[in-house]
Amino acid sequence: MHNFCIILNALAVSIILNLISHLNVVSGIQARSEKEMQPTAVQSVVPITPSSSLPGSVTPAASDFNPLGPMVMCSFLPRDFLECKDPIDHDNNHTAKAVKGYGCLHFGGSTYDEVEHTEVQCTVFPDIDCYGPRTFLRDGVPCVRYTDHYFVTTLIYSILLGFLGMDRFCLGQTGTAVGKLLTIGGVGVWWVIDIILLITNNLLPEDGSNWNPYV
Repeated sequence: MHNFCIILNALAVSIILNLISHLNVVSGIQARSEKEMQPTAVQSVVPITPSSSLPGSVTPAASDFNPLGPMVMCSFLPRDFLECKDPIDHDNNHTAKAVKGYGCLHFGGSTYDEVEHTEVQCTVFPDIDCYGPRTFLRDGVPCVRYTDHYFVTTLIYSILLGFLGMDRFCLGQTGTAVGKLLTIGGVGVWWVIDIILLITNNLLPEDGSNWNPYV
């Protein structure tokens, strides 16, 4: 009988110790979960430009921006969501470009290295939500403009009616076009030379525009 009581006491002590250990484990897991669920402050990794002098630009405080949130910086939006002005033409006026700070000294070019790049003023469309100034300068815009000059059409004119100066009339080179007309294409020599110049991209529109790629 005495041995039986000892066994019961040992079982009771073991059960109590197991309960205490289980409670400690549960409370530790709960405390850790509450600690992990606490919100942590997210610091902005995107540089915020100070208030700009551009019209309509408003710069909120940098601490308000959450890079993990649903809104993106307005300056990161693609061109489809922006209304951008055309590049400013300074017409080789270096002083005007220095005063303005951006713009094009000349337009045109066939390769990337020949084309000048500048900044243009862009504004986000009213129905688009974004963070930061809604009016800003976007860099890397090529100084290229297109008019109604098409390479294929001009080449056809040059081959079929080049002896009448039709190709140069279309390019806006009226003076040389009249000379080509009066000499009947330079007795055929000027006619052939202009075809070669067109193919080698050495005969271009007089206004400095590029060939229109949209036929």
